[in-house]
Amino acid sequence: MPPEEALFHTAENPVYQSPLNLAADPSILGTEDTLFMYFSAADYEIGVVYSLDNGVNWITPDGNSSEDYGAISGRADNWDQTLETVDVLKNGDTYFMYYTGYRENESDNSHVENYEIGLATSTNGIDFVRHPYSLGGPILARDLSDMNTNDRHAMTSPAVQITGGQFYMTYTGWNVASDWTGPNAGFRIIGATSSDGVTWTKLPEPLIESSEVTYSPDINESSLIYSSEDGRWYIPFSTDISIGIARADNFAGPYEIYPEAIIRSNDSWGGEVTAPDGIIENGKMRLWFHGVEIPAYWPWVIGYSEATFPLNW
Repeated sequence: MPPEEALFHTAENPVYQSPLNLAADPSILGTEDTLFMYFSAADYEIGVVYSLDNGVNWITPDGNSSEDYGAISGRADNWDQTLETVDVLKNGDTYFMYYTGYRENESDNSHVENYEIGLATSTNGIDFVRHPYSLGGPILARDLSDMNTNDRHAMTSPAVQITGGQFYMTYTGWNVASDWTGPNAGFRIIGATSSDGVTWTKLPEPLIESSEVTYSPDINESSLIYSSEDGRWYIPFSTDISIGIARADNFAGPYEIYPEAIIRSNDSWGGEVTAPDGIIENGKMRLWFHGVEIPAYWPWVIGYSEATFPLNW
């Protein structure tokens, strides 16, 4: 039996499709009676929908079914002109949104824009404003000290958890030096910690290297899930066209990588499946991710997969 069937069950059809056909990089947040989903949307913004029936139906906050509802939009001529890859958590009565931003056509290379990480906050989980520290630049920036740092060229997919009063973040660091031939070129999952969710310290060593994933040539978008039930940290992550998962007893690792993809591509809406995020509740680990038809690379839709928790691993 393939590992995906043994570990995760993936819904046959997408569970959400934006009216503009672009919903990518989902972030899931569950509150007492509401499930929020945030996503990379059209028009340089982060979209938001919510569900009152545990993810069966998704509602646009203003009731307009022909447009996305923007939780926050990009700013022309600023470092975060375009927004993507978001993660949202609730800390007390405040929602913290971590996003990646970049200025269109501003790049240190020909492979990726200068993605860095910003912060916005909200009191209702729907309408966000930038934190003062994000107005003039990112709260967490690329290491430009030399061409071979782990995140020299981009930082994408921030994912944040808070436990014991401490904030923990993972993100994907890009190094594409010398057209991917530099001594440290590649993708890595990198960790950072914070006492307030605003000022961050990067861990000195990556959490996961692409070379550790034996069934795929790379590792990219990821998320972070902490389980108080078993005290473990879980990192669902993208590969080239599939989704895998890793776990560790400590945030800093070492991480054990499940030996096969847990969500695989299909021949229809998910020719490429990437950018997982999820929650653990009611004896299940629930993951949402985006899928896209190839070779058209359109539309971008949200898929769903779940597994009995604790995982049979």
